[in-house]
Amino acid sequence: MSSHAPAKDIYDVIRREQDALAAETRIANCPPYVAVNNLDDVLRTPTMLRVKHPALCRELSGSKGVAYIVDCPSLDSTALWVGTDNDKYRDDYRTFLNAVYRLNLTGIPKPYDVDHLYNRARGQNYKLQFLRVALVSHSVNRSHGAGPEKDVTTNEALRDSRGRPKLMDEIASMKYWGFLPPLRDDPRDSEISAYATFAAAKLGLDPKQVRESVVYLRDKASTPWAAKP
Repeated sequence: MSSHAPAKDIYDVIRREQDALAAETRIANCPPYVAVNNLDDVLRTPTMLRVKHPALCRELSGSKGVAYIVDCPSLDSTALWVGTDNDKYRDDYRTFLNAVYRLNLTGIPKPYDVDHLYNRARGQNYKLQFLRVALVSHSVNRSHGAGPEKDVTTNEALRDSRGRPKLMDEIASMKYWGFLPPLRDDPRDSEISAYATFAAAKLGLDPKQVRESVVYLRDKASTPWAAKP
């Protein structure tokens, strides 16, 4: 039985997920892990976060694929991590919503989508075992982030085959929070500035560093950057 209070509706779940992710970022002073080979990494680090806010991991009961729930009671945070090769992750996320938030859903409501917070194809390329998933707007997930994610996956060559944990990058964060990431033919400077201001206020990040990171990632995504040393 879940120790979390039942959610009023799907909007309540999204609010809780966003508040938890923002709290993790502010406390750790860095974005959260979104791809790992060992879930112990999520339970032990970043140290600045886990010393004061320990987390527990348990298997998702009734899952159709590899799926684990990571709970952090002191932040009222719960997140689903799925196996990178789990093709039933949407079904498992619905099971997660019903088990944790007691919503009694038969499917994911159409305005929303279950998103891997680290691009799944990249996770498979790097042989990472687990990816964090969350609810996002369907339009943001399928349209706004498609260009940057496809570019990175296409243009990067394998540089790190050791499966090091990955933090949520700024392009993925823009998508998650509903901002339009820059495209090769549309730099979207005003959108980047708006996101940098938001990241400073909501996530406690340095706006100048955020802006520079977004531009760096956009440039990196547009060229075969990873093939170079």
